[in-house]
Amino acid sequence: MNFELILLSSIIILVGLFLGWVYSEIKLEGKFNKIINWISFPFPLLALYAIFKLNLDFGYVLVSITVVAFLIWMAAIFINLDSLKKEAKSFFIILFLITTFRSFVFEPFQIPSESMLPQLAIGDFLVVNKYSYGLKNPIGNETFVKLGSPKRGDVIVFTPKHTVCSSNLKSAYPESLDLISNQQRFNWQRYYENCSELGVKYIKRVIGLPGDEIKYQNKNFFVNGEPLKKKFIKQESNEFIFEESQNLNNYLVRQTNKNRNLSNSWKVPDGHYFVSGDNRDNSLDSRSWGFVSEEDVSGKASFIWMHWECLSCIPSLSRNKFIE
Repeated sequence: MNFELILLSSIIILVGLFLGWVYSEIKLEGKFNKIINWISFPFPLLALYAIFKLNLDFGYVLVSITVVAFLIWMAAIFINLDSLKKEAKSFFIILFLITTFRSFVFEPFQIPSESMLPQLAIGDFLVVNKYSYGLKNPIGNETFVKLGSPKRGDVIVFTPKHTVCSSNLKSAYPESLDLISNQQRFNWQRYYENCSELGVKYIKRVIGLPGDEIKYQNKNFFVNGEPLKKKFIKQESNEFIFEESQNLNNYLVRQTNKNRNLSNSWKVPDGHYFVSGDNRDNSLDSRSWGFVSEEDVSGKASFIWMHWECLSCIPSLSRNKFIE
C-alpha cells in the first residue's frame, strides 16, 4: 500500500474541502458546511494512519498543524469571519495543548516491524515516556533539562544516525573508524541509502551503557565479560523463546536456528548506547549499524495502548499492557 500517496491525497482533499467550507460560509451563508464537515471526517484519520505507517516524526507534524491552525485563526480575524475564527481558535488551543503534552510528557509510537517480537508486534501503538530522561525540544532532540539516562533493559525510542542524511559513518562509530570492519562499513552504507532529512524512529532494548564491553557469541550477549541471564521458556516450530534478565527487568526474546556463527565485540563510547531487538535473528540494530547517541533518544516505551494492524482491521485493546 502506498502510504505516501494516501497522505498526500488526504492533505490535498482536506485543503480543497477547507476552501469549499470557507466559500460556503462567505458566499452561501454556510449552506454546505455540515455536509463538508461530514465528508471531511475520515481524511484526518487516513492522514494520521499514513503518518504512523511512514514512521514520520510526529513532533514536526504536530508543530506544523498547530502553526497552520494559528495562521488560519489570524486570517479569520483579519477578514472578520466569526465562525472560522471560533473554529480555528478552538483547534489551535487543542493542538497547542496536545503538542505541549506530546513534547514533554507522552508521545505515541507505532511498532513498524517484527524486530521486538515476541513482546511488541506490528500494529501495536505505544506510549513513550518523554520525561524519563529529560525535557526535549518538540521539533528536535535538544535536551533542556536532563532527568536521567537509559538503563540496561530499557526499551527506548530513538533516531539512529544512518536514517538521517546529514550524518556520516563516524557519527555511528565515534571512537575510531580504524576499528570498524569492512562488513560494518558495508552494512552502514547500505542502510544509509534509505536516509531522510528528519530520520526514522526505531525502537530497541538497551544492552550496553557507555564504557561497557559487549560481545555477541553463540546467540548470547556478554556485558563486561558476564553473559546475560537467560532461561528457556518454550519452542515454537523452529523458534525458541527465552526469558532474559537485565537490571531487574525480565523480558522474552526470540531466537531461530540461523546465524549461529555470528560473533563480534564492541566497546560502547561515552554518550552512546548499544541496543538490540528482542527478535534477535530478525533485527537490524547496533550489531549492524552502530551505536545510539544519547542525544538521539526520544524517550522510554512504557505502555501498549492500542493494537491496529491494518487499515481495514478493527482497532483492539486486547494487547494493552505495560512494557517489560
